[in-house]
Amino acid sequence: MAEAIPNRQTGERRSGERREAAGRRAEDAARHRRDTLVALAWALVGAVVVLYLFLLVVDAVDPDRAPAASIVVLVLAVAWMAHAWQRLYSGGHVSRPDRERRGF
Repeated sequence: MAEAIPNRQTGERRSGERREAAGRRAEDAARHRRDTLVALAWALVGAVVVLYLFLLVVDAVDPDRAPAASIVVLVLAVAWMAHAWQRLYSGGHVSRPDRERRGF
């Protein structure tokens, strides 16, 4: 006897595909969340560095009175600049949806 073919018009999905509410595969959504959190972390590091420099310029922070904080911000600034340089050198980041929309 012939095996029944599932009717795609009823909205049945293949058994191997797991999609979330937005229609993305679960792995893609997890990678997107991870990339978003990494970008958020680098943005926060940059914000801390810029805030410290602003407070230094308006003379609200004295590096001689807070050497530990100055060293921490210096390390964060070097890491942030290295990350920015690496992103610039590698050509930046283009997300897959952007690449697909442009036809690459």
